[in-house]
Amino acid sequence: MTKAQIIATGMELGVDYALTSSCYDPGPTGATCGQCDSCLLRQKGFRENGIEDPLRRAATSSSF
Repeated sequence: MTKAQIIATGMELGVDYALTSSCYDPGPTGATCGQCDSCLLRQKGFRENGIEDPLRRAATSSSF
């Protein structure tokens, strides 16, 4: 499955993606780096599904 397919399946199953992360280089507070391969694939998968990544939204609205 592609990352987009995995995300779509997870959405159908009710996965709360705000609670998930697979960043290879998180910061001291656990915030994702947004630049590693894992972060970029996640961003692409959400973009291909036409939805905003709830983890990115949470990170930009908090004071990490």
